[in-house]
Amino acid sequence: MLATALVVCLVVTGSVVWREHERASAQERVAVAHRLALHAAELRDDDPVRARDLGLAAVKIHADEQTRAGLIDTLVMGSRTDVYSLAPSGVDWVALSGDGRIALTGDTDGVGVWDLRTWLDPEVAFTDKADRLAVLKGNKKGVSTLVLSFDGRTALIGGEDGSTIVWNLTDPAHPARLATLPGEPEDDFANSVQDLALTRDARIAMTADFSGNIMVWDLASPSRPVRLSITKAHGSYVQDVTLSADGRTAVTAGEDRSAIVWDLADPARPVKRADLALPADYAEATAMSADGRTIVVANSQRADVWRLDDRTHPTHTATLDLPPTDMYDVALTPDGKTALMAGSSGTGFLWDLSDPARPVRLANLKGYTQEIISVALSADGRVALMTSPDRGLSLWNLADLREIVADPVETLCRSMPGRQTISRADWIRFAGGADWSDYGEDPVTGNLSICFIR
Repeated sequence: MLATALVVCLVVTGSVVWREHERASAQERVAVAHRLALHAAELRDDDPVRARDLGLAAVKIHADEQTRAGLIDTLVMGSRTDVYSLAPSGVDWVALSGDGRIALTGDTDGVGVWDLRTWLDPEVAFTDKADRLAVLKGNKKGVSTLVLSFDGRTALIGGEDGSTIVWNLTDPAHPARLATLPGEPEDDFANSVQDLALTRDARIAMTADFSGNIMVWDLASPSRPVRLSITKAHGSYVQDVTLSADGRTAVTAGEDRSAIVWDLADPARPVKRADLALPADYAEATAMSADGRTIVVANSQRADVWRLDDRTHPTHTATLDLPPTDMYDVALTPDGKTALMAGSSGTGFLWDLSDPARPVRLANLKGYTQEIISVALSADGRVALMTSPDRGLSLWNLADLREIVADPVETLCRSMPGRQTISRADWIRFAGGADWSDYGEDPVTGNLSICFIR
């Protein structure tokens, strides 16, 4: 009996020791992985290759939300091109055609028209990228906002004097000025155009001004526009305006801390259908899906997703998990499935809204030291543009984003098998003294082969 009891005691003790060892080993792996992920994030700008390798090692050692997100953000950084030549002094506004080919950029020189095809082609050398095709000028007191039609053939440029110029960009290298949409005067100062919106076919336009007015325009004959209505939408200036593809639904956001849903079935008589219940701060930016059913409203505290299946009773479906930062602009793909927002933090936040009730973070588009003022997305979400006062315009080619998000490790290890390694010196420097022989040191090279980490 004594021998049996002794054996049982030894087995139990061994089991406890083994479990404790496994627990300590698991804790060490998590700590090492998070430490490597942190160093990878710090190195993204200055040493992207090392950041990639450390991030990959972090996921291989312990895959969780933190390490996967870090690796995805590092890989997406390789999709960014800082197009300094567009506007070295910074860009204030940006707009993009649905196919991602034609862009408008607004800066101190006016509004530039750009063909982005060469910028999206990795085979074209940086020195061979296409230059600006044209510059749109004519606003008397400077540009205050702009919008580009889905097909890239119509541009509206709003001015600080309250007027909006309509341009034909059928030949983007030779734009034709078609007409001017006059604004409403306000006392002794210019009632500047605050925001603009166009329907999918560019036949209906909406302008919003500093006095809180929204105007609906018929552009069926763009050289002879007709103002269909003017409505006092907000007590103070209109911060943002967005239209559904068919022009039957609009959402306006005002400095008076309200976001209003409008029925434009009769554009000559806009009808207020609902006022979104916003948090304490006012809406900075809004975006709407083409069918008018999904809305994203962003402000200085948060970003919220709403459904408008019934325009009289908007349904709040989700609040995006974002860091506390001022959001200045938001873009939404026509299908309502991909959203991009950015602001004072210098980071663009890209989200999958395929299920509006369960948003999924796709990636953070990082790399700026200052704020981002304006963002744009192509219809398929594969091209993103972001503007900054210190970096001008940056273009993100996101064609491989879904593949990266689905499996960042497979994406790297399949494309470069066996080529990602960590040297002993880097392991000692970044892994905090952990014994790397536990993770699979290569006895031939003396390095740690990341894709084969145990």
